[in-house]
Amino acid sequence: MAKGAVKVEYRAEIGSVTAASDARASDRQLLSLVVELGMDGSGGRVDAELAGADFDPPAPGDAVSVKLGIGAGLVPVFKGEAAAVEVGPASQRVLAQDALGLLGGAEAEGAYQDVNADFIVKDLLDQAGCKAGGAYDAGPKFAFFVAHRGRALRHLQRLAELCGADLYTDGQGKLHFALADTTGASHSFQFGENLLAVNLRKVPPLWDSMEVWGEGAAGAKGADKAHWLCTDLSGVSAKAAVDDDGKVSTGKLGKRPQRLVDGALRSGEAAAAVAKGRMAWIATRWVQGDVEVTGAPAVMPGDTVKLEKLPASHAAAKLLGGGRKLRVRGVRHSLDRERGLTTRLEF
Repeated sequence: MAKGAVKVEYRAEIGSVTAASDARASDRQLLSLVVELGMDGSGGRVDAELAGADFDPPAPGDAVSVKLGIGAGLVPVFKGEAAAVEVGPASQRVLAQDALGLLGGAEAEGAYQDVNADFIVKDLLDQAGCKAGGAYDAGPKFAFFVAHRGRALRHLQRLAELCGADLYTDGQGKLHFALADTTGASHSFQFGENLLAVNLRKVPPLWDSMEVWGEGAAGAKGADKAHWLCTDLSGVSAKAAVDDDGKVSTGKLGKRPQRLVDGALRSGEAAAAVAKGRMAWIATRWVQGDVEVTGAPAVMPGDTVKLEKLPASHAAAKLLGGGRKLRVRGVRHSLDRERGLTTRLEF
């Protein structure tokens, strides 16, 4: 191995089949592997190609787990189950999805009173048969929230959008419901060392502020009167804005406000939490794009990344002036014979 080269390790378990960098623990050869985790889709996925067409292929529903390493031990990057298996002339291809993807086919419903968002999330997951528990931020408190019979995933996505939260799975298959200002581990990558490509852009939002209106008389008459009709809704309204530096402030509007009206919000506190949460979510997306780095299996969605040693004249350095950290929304690991292990991080 050349001086300074990174030792890539892997272990993919698919049903009873194991493909590993340690030949003693491997019974199949891994030809290529792609692992994706993200906030903006329907969960994590795996695309693995195994050598040999004469073996009994894995079956849909088989448990799938993948671990990757770069010389410091193996890190779990995916846990789920096989969704489809393709048999080719000389290989077998396994496509897998994690717990969040499986929610797409489950239904749930519920009517909730005086509970925080995390309670609703846990109940909908329980109905859908998803036991993959992770971290759940409390979120705003809802006087009333109704989820009519329908796709559990869609209910969860709607709730996340309302709260300014993200729904995603980690490398152990655990599902998280995290507000935008909640961050995981911090990582750094250096220009000229482990930072291979940079593709970033500043994306000012379509709306720079939000005005939220609920309904009911809780703001003026107290929580026990939340169900009353009211002609003055100022007590169940709130405002929040984000400036050009991505800083969120409450109680004011910007030049391009968006209005949200939702009957689930029946207190001033809930309206304020939603307004601030939505603007905080927008603030994390002020700089978007992706970077490619040498294998980084430890990075998960929700983590933050700092790019270091960028030349002062580099456009990305100017874009990230002040050492701005980027919140990871997507992770894509690619392992093949030509390039080894590389990771693309999306923001």
